Amino acid sequence: MYDITYEREIFAYAEIMLENGVQTMKKRVKIFLLGICMALSVNVMSGTVFAKPSIFSETACVLDVQSGAILYEKNKNQKEYPASITKIMTTLVAIENSSMDEEVVYTDNAFANWESGASNAGIKVGERISMEESLYAAMLASANEACNGMAEHISGSIDGFVKKMNQKAKELGCQNTHFANTNGLWKKNHYTTAYDMALIGRAAIRNEDFKTIAGTRTYIMSKTNKNKRGPSEPLVNHHKMINPADYPQYEYEYCEGGKTGYTSKSRNTLVTFAKKGDMELVCAVMKCNNSVWLEPNAYTDTTKLFNYCFENYEKTKIQDNAASEINEQYLFTNFSPFYSKETSCLHIDEDAGVILPKGVSIDQAEKKIEYYDKAVDENGKKVIGKLSYVYKGQEVGATNIYFEENDSPTLRDSIDMSKWFDEAVETASKPPFPWKKVTLLIILACCIIGVSIMCFLKVMEYQTKTENRRRFKRNRRNPRRKERDFYIDRSK
Repeated sequence: MYDITYEREIFAYAEIMLENGVQTMKKRVKIFLLGICMALSVNVMSGTVFAKPSIFSETACVLDVQSGAILYEKNKNQKEYPASITKIMTTLVAIENSSMDEEVVYTDNAFANWESGASNAGIKVGERISMEESLYAAMLASANEACNGMAEHISGSIDGFVKKMNQKAKELGCQNTHFANTNGLWKKNHYTTAYDMALIGRAAIRNEDFKTIAGTRTYIMSKTNKNKRGPSEPLVNHHKMINPADYPQYEYEYCEGGKTGYTSKSRNTLVTFAKKGDMELVCAVMKCNNSVWLEPNAYTDTTKLFNYCFENYEKTKIQDNAASEINEQYLFTNFSPFYSKETSCLHIDEDAGVILPKGVSIDQAEKKIEYYDKAVDENGKKVIGKLSYVYKGQEVGATNIYFEENDSPTLRDSIDMSKWFDEAVETASKPPFPWKKVTLLIILACCIIGVSIMCFLKVMEYQTKTENRRRFKRNRRNPRRKERDFYIDRSK
């Protein structure tokens, strides 16, 4: 914390200068020193405290994609109507429950319950379109009929698909979200939060198919049984930070894509993905009253938040020796030398990192290692635990601990294992060293020695006092003896 005494000392020095005749420097010195003090009070402890930017949107949240760390939030748990950013969840659930080459047949249900002027891709009843092109229509053109058509194709009904969306939201940790349709058209019971949308966006951008679709500027759909589309009618990405069109001021060089949203009740909503260096972020802003032609707006807010996060935070990769440390300290016995960093059965994610304020080292974060009772299968890998880092009460990075069998030498592969086996049995059978008992005995011995020394000193003190009293009494009993002896001539 900033110490005000430091400021007082500096000003005292300035006053001495003034008393010595440096009158003309008075204002300059004070202004300069005040600037230093203000800088110190804003940026303390090696840059760990930053002034949060002010934004126009009512709610916002920025997450690191890899770690899930929250880098910025404003009313992140305030419920709002999402509008078309709902289609991020629709697209993600559709990708996870279908294949790209499946054919979607659009029925009347895909066009039911629309608002006037609702966005669409010109799909017609009875038209047959591949799942892949339906996904592009939903994300780029924000086509409401595409969302309903995919939902009915996958789940048999739109309501059945919406249940999948809500189940997925729970799996991702969304606690303040409920979907009532696939496209985000206003319903009272269709709501979410900036934080929940950031969680959904984080999961979506980690899917390679979604990432490709969301980052596409334009897409030309194929001809179908009902439509003869061509290059003159491409699907155009509505997100101005990746496809600015008439608004070049909003283009953002690090943008990977995103999704826009608007209804009269939800106002403007926006989810955006950006990557700079090895940091990838997702930003969700909601209920921004100004549209694209009036600043500040959702785009200026998002740009400001991305710049703030990229400038003030950095990713520190979890060192390669973390896996070795896990081996040596937490899993294997003294035979762990069989497992080097290259041959170990334990691994962590290659891109695992920790997001910390610039100037803060990974050593300042608390490291936690957790092992599961049972291995969990994830994408064909055995997950046996989790390595996480916590800074100031918030998790700033985590990675799974994977167990993979390999062909490296193990205890079984040794030429002569009898010696190792006997030693292993002896080590395992040996009772643990009784540290508690030994410690108590040492303390007890120290107490006994201490008491003995104190008793000895007391006895010595008592004996000295007794001897002194005896001498004093003898001297008082014969007070004039020495005087008489002084006058006696003992030479006779």
